[in-house]
Amino acid sequence: MTARIVAGAAITAVAFVLAGARLARLGVLIGAGAPAPGRMRGGGRRLGAQIVEVIGQRKILKRRQSGIPHALIFWGFLVLLFTIVEAYGDVFWDKRFAIPGIGTSAALGFLEDLFTVIVLAAVIVFSAIRLVDSPSRRERRSRFYGSHTRAAWFVLAMIAAVMVTLLGYRAAQTNTGDFPYGSWAFASHGIGHLLQPLGRGTNAALETTLLLCNIAAIMGFLVFVTYSKHLHIFLAPLNIAFSRRPRALGPLEVHAPAGATRLEHLSWKQRLDLATCTECGRCQAACPAWNSSKPLSPKLLVMGLRDHMFASAGGNGAGAAALVPDVIRPEVVWSCTTCGACVEQCPVDIEHVDTIVDLRRGLVNEGSMDSGLQDALQNVAQQGNSFGKSQRMRARWTRGLDFEIKDARREAVRYLWFVGDFASFDDRVAESSRTLARLLHRSGVDFGLLYDGERNAGNDVRRAGEEGLFEMLAEHNVEVLRSATFDEIFTTDPHSFNALRNDYPRYGLSKTVRHYTQLLADLLASGSIPVRPLGARVTYHDPCYLARHNRLTDAPRRVLASLGCDLVEMPRHGTNTFCCGAGGGRIWMADSAQGERPSESRIREAAALGVDLFVVACPKDFVMYSDAAKTTGHDDHLRVVDVVELVAEAARVAAPVAPAGDMVAAGDEGGRP
Repeated sequence: MTARIVAGAAITAVAFVLAGARLARLGVLIGAGAPAPGRMRGGGRRLGAQIVEVIGQRKILKRRQSGIPHALIFWGFLVLLFTIVEAYGDVFWDKRFAIPGIGTSAALGFLEDLFTVIVLAAVIVFSAIRLVDSPSRRERRSRFYGSHTRAAWFVLAMIAAVMVTLLGYRAAQTNTGDFPYGSWAFASHGIGHLLQPLGRGTNAALETTLLLCNIAAIMGFLVFVTYSKHLHIFLAPLNIAFSRRPRALGPLEVHAPAGATRLEHLSWKQRLDLATCTECGRCQAACPAWNSSKPLSPKLLVMGLRDHMFASAGGNGAGAAALVPDVIRPEVVWSCTTCGACVEQCPVDIEHVDTIVDLRRGLVNEGSMDSGLQDALQNVAQQGNSFGKSQRMRARWTRGLDFEIKDARREAVRYLWFVGDFASFDDRVAESSRTLARLLHRSGVDFGLLYDGERNAGNDVRRAGEEGLFEMLAEHNVEVLRSATFDEIFTTDPHSFNALRNDYPRYGLSKTVRHYTQLLADLLASGSIPVRPLGARVTYHDPCYLARHNRLTDAPRRVLASLGCDLVEMPRHGTNTFCCGAGGGRIWMADSAQGERPSESRIREAAALGVDLFVVACPKDFVMYSDAAKTTGHDDHLRVVDVVELVAEAARVAAPVAPAGDMVAAGDEGGRP
């Protein structure tokens, strides 16, 4: 017994010293980050996240093939915490130790054995998954591409060692008379039956040996976890607790006016993000940039920054390096569409988009950016729109109407329509704007515009890294909105919707913001827009900034249901939607993709369904997917259409295109028609 105590104490002491030293250093490293305001507020929501995401494994289970075995291992370790108490009791207290009150319960013995077997089975499943999806076989197509796969195999071996030694010493105990559980502990008694012929003495020696091996495996696992990517076992609950609530996507945070150019500019939450990464590759597999052969992998970006952070702690001068380009290449940062797929998929709530935008801010302040992006930002700064057209032309699209839309700056309206750049200036989208105006007018909706008072909402400007210009746009638009009289805002563009809803409140906007599909859904439901069933077979694309960033997926589908459409969902839909490739300012940048563009991949996904119509609810989506349908050769049988055009067709609202001769020249147009 003395030898057991000495050996168990030595193993535990060494492990605690090594693991404790590592965790203390990590605490200092993470705590040295810049402030992250608001991450402690909303304790109730944060506690709920722990229950749903940590205990319930909600995000893990989204990917069932790997999620189910992962959840079973996690839940198994929760149950098997009792066996750790029992093991230490056996070493330091008594060979016949049992947890007071419950230590002889048949149910507990059964659960311990059951989850030991389940965890072993899950390890086998994980091994098979890693073999099938091995980077050596599938290269970039593997979500484990770039991950530390050897460490993952070692962890699986350690977990198996803990389970095998646990079953082994428990089985031996059934033959020495020291096992506290009856026959319900089926695995222990089953293996014990096989060991019984060895005799009591040999079983006693096995029990001591395997018990100490079990303690050593547990402590070895503890130390390895703190020094490897599997640190997430300890940090994930913290990172989830401090993630943005009520959703991980939404308003961006400004950590430093100059953006993140060096390690000290990253907030403590961003540093915690880096240390928490599991290298599971879910973000990489979902990323539209990675899937179109661009250099960005959200996982590899986080891993690169994490390695740099750890290297800086060694006092070797690494902390003085510029994050871009010394640690992360500029083309990696500029490949991001800010669609948020990485954040949505991440099981530990890493906020990749915030960090990427911070890196972009640093590049923008240095003047290091794509020429197309630079031109677009200059247009927005000088003209208030990315097209570089006079603001006097913003309401030009209304010239095709036979009625006048109110100016909300001059007379009160129920709804203020914030139209957005593409719906105002792009001739390919302008007809949809006129169609929506006709529908609302015929339905008796009281609405108005800001006319030349409206500027670009700044959503993509901000996410491209131009924080100062975004602030100017937001301040201008909020000031104009204050001069108008209205009850609610609705907008055509999901990007504008996101900015108005999530970013503008800090500038004083307190009005309800709606997307036009929400308004159409309500009008159809109330009968204000009488329609006949279309019976069309359609699929619908969820815009990233509507579905993922703002969780708005129901309204467009209610519209399609009201029109009698047969909706066939694409495999990637709802909050799991795929990006068109235009967001985050990418629509203004040169596209040097070597592989298939995200929009082309999406069109092929839709074409495989055999539908007639590809329905969109975003002006940028209409432009991107109309082009993609042509480049992929599907435009002859797959029509890209805005949802409002379907409503107009079902309502039999004519939508004639104004003759070219009716369009006025830019120099002749006033602030309103």
